[in-house]
Amino acid sequence: MYSKLPTFFLLALLTNANDVWSQDTAAKQECSPRPTQSRLIAPTVRPEIKVLCGSNSITQNFAVPPMPTTTVASTPTNNTLQSSSTLIALISASAGVLGAFAGAFASYLVAREKAKSDIELESKRLQANVIATERLRWLQDIRQRMSTLYQQLDFQYNLLKRPVAHNQGTTTQQQLDDMSAEIMAECNMITLMLNPAKPDQAALRDAIQSALQFTQQCFQQAAVGSRNFNDHEYRTYKQAAFDAMTRLGVEAWKQVKSLS
Repeated sequence: MYSKLPTFFLLALLTNANDVWSQDTAAKQECSPRPTQSRLIAPTVRPEIKVLCGSNSITQNFAVPPMPTTTVASTPTNNTLQSSSTLIALISASAGVLGAFAGAFASYLVAREKAKSDIELESKRLQANVIATERLRWLQDIRQRMSTLYQQLDFQYNLLKRPVAHNQGTTTQQQLDDMSAEIMAECNMITLMLNPAKPDQAALRDAIQSALQFTQQCFQQAAVGSRNFNDHEYRTYKQAAFDAMTRLGVEAWKQVKSLS
């Protein structure tokens, strides 16, 4: 019996050792680091790694070699590509600058031409306004003077046709002289305002001169005591002057409208 006891204890020890060995192997398999897939970005190197396996803590230091750095050697092909890229960039920048400058210059030319045309148009408009204003003022002045002239002529003609008493001869003559001065002043001013090269203005001047000549003949007849004047001839000269004045006004208004 005592000889069987050592054999029994030996078998028990061997069985326990086998169990411990199998557990240790399983633990090692669970705690052993698994292979990881390679990544494009290298992880940060950690010189010390600590692994927890249940209640056990395993710390191990690793000597991690430095990550290899890839050095790209400059070759003639790379230099050519870089030079081409730089040249293309310079050409693109130059084209952009030239395009901007050309656009600004074209806008400047267009604005200058527009400003020039606007100035010319405004100058023509102002000139047309000045000419139109002066022409209308000239026409109105001639009409006013014509009205005053024939007002004096009509009054003088009617006064010559009246019989004059002996005691009123001096007074009547003074009135005739005063009216003659006013008539000659208006007639001379109208003549200076007319252009004989234009038909309508020349016709008006001739009609006024004819009326003055007829009035002088009436004075000569009144001096010898004859007061039988030709009223029809006087009305003819007067109507000729008015007709010429009307044509002159129509022509002046046409010119004014053409300027507007």
